[in-house]
Amino acid sequence: MELALALHNLGALATLALGVLGLLRPQVAAELVGVIPRGRLGTSEIRATYGGLFAALGAFVLVAQDSVAFIMLGAAWLGTALGRLLSVVLDESREPRNFAGVLMEGLLGMLLLVPS
Repeated sequence: MELALALHNLGALATLALGVLGLLRPQVAAELVGVIPRGRLGTSEIRATYGGLFAALGAFVLVAQDSVAFIMLGAAWLGTALGRLLSVVLDESREPRNFAGVLMEGLLGMLLLVPS
């Protein structure tokens, strides 16, 4: 397997793993992203968004093995990093975990966008 494809698959696998974490351990996922789910509905939201959505995206991209799918997921991760960076500036949310999030999301985006 060529290096670029291996990196693309690593990014998709990491997305899937984060989704599985959200599905199976929503409290851990909530802690990781710094949100506090309120009641059962809040826990459902964590399982759905940080679990089901991420798991489905990662799994689809892994199964499809399509360059457009890798690009789409990479762009989504870079958009997430950009949104977080915007929050650092506009909301003055300059906690170390926010900078770590920008770094992780940016890295995942780049893994998925490495030129073939």
